[in-house]
Amino acid sequence: MVEEGIEESVEDESPLPTVAEGERTVRRLERKIEDIGSVNWRAIDQHAACEERLASLSADHGVLKGRRQDLLDLAEQLDQQRTVRLTQVLSKVNENFKRVYKTLSKGGEGELFLENPDQPFSGGLDMWARPRGKSSRCRLQGLSGGEQSMAALALIFAIQDYDPSPFYYFDEVDQNLDSDNARLIAEMCRARSERAQFIMVTLRKVSLSLADHHIGVTHGGDGCSRRIMDFNRQRALALGEAAEVAAAADAAKNADRAGEAVAFQNAMPEVPESLGTPKSLEGLMARADESAEDESEVREHLEAVREAEAADDEGPVQEPVISVDAPDEE
Repeated sequence: MVEEGIEESVEDESPLPTVAEGERTVRRLERKIEDIGSVNWRAIDQHAACEERLASLSADHGVLKGRRQDLLDLAEQLDQQRTVRLTQVLSKVNENFKRVYKTLSKGGEGELFLENPDQPFSGGLDMWARPRGKSSRCRLQGLSGGEQSMAALALIFAIQDYDPSPFYYFDEVDQNLDSDNARLIAEMCRARSERAQFIMVTLRKVSLSLADHHIGVTHGGDGCSRRIMDFNRQRALALGEAAEVAAAADAAKNADRAGEAVAFQNAMPEVPESLGTPKSLEGLMARADESAEDESEVREHLEAVREAEAADDEGPVQEPVISVDAPDEE
């Protein structure tokens, strides 16, 4: 059919499926729908809530990850600073120890060292010494009792030279020493007593002869102890004045030490401020508080029940009533 010069084209139509084929197609689609399962019609709303929750968790994770790295960096800086501080102090104390031990041993050698120099806090501190007359170095365990006492006292005096203390108490430190070494210790304590107070418990006459004051305890013969005191007041006043002069002379040194401590304190890294509760955990914290309140209420209720049961158990005990039937009067 041609109308106004335009031909009408008729498309070829595909043949329609049969009824049986249509039913098979419907059953196949129904089985696919059954395999999918039930459909959650609120999935779209839940998906949006989950995306918001995921974004909050991701933000909190980023904050916590950055804070964790800050704390790790802080711990590393503190570890480096304390390592540097330890090595500096040990170097100065070691120099003092060499000098003092050489004096006490009359020409011997000694040194302090770290068991693990690479990681000082993973090991300990040890020393070796070579007393005069010996050809080999010995660890502290390889020395005799008297040599160990001399090395230990040299370490105490070396620490005193680095960081003096106003008071020292020695309890029979010269017990294992011979007369010459006991005199050396007594003379060193005597020389250092101008800057610090030394109290020594001793039975050696050489130590007693160099002491300013004596306090003795003796047996009275009647089962009671007696105290013997020799106190020199003039000597005590003179020592006090000498101590004041020495303290004034050490004021500059103490000021330098205090300045070093302040500078070291200022150089320490600052600890970051504490974080609040992350937004992603606010709901959990609220539920935790509610659970704690519920547990507290249950605990109070149980205590009240126990108290009531205890009160019932402690109540007055009622004696059983025995009824006696009187005989019938005739």
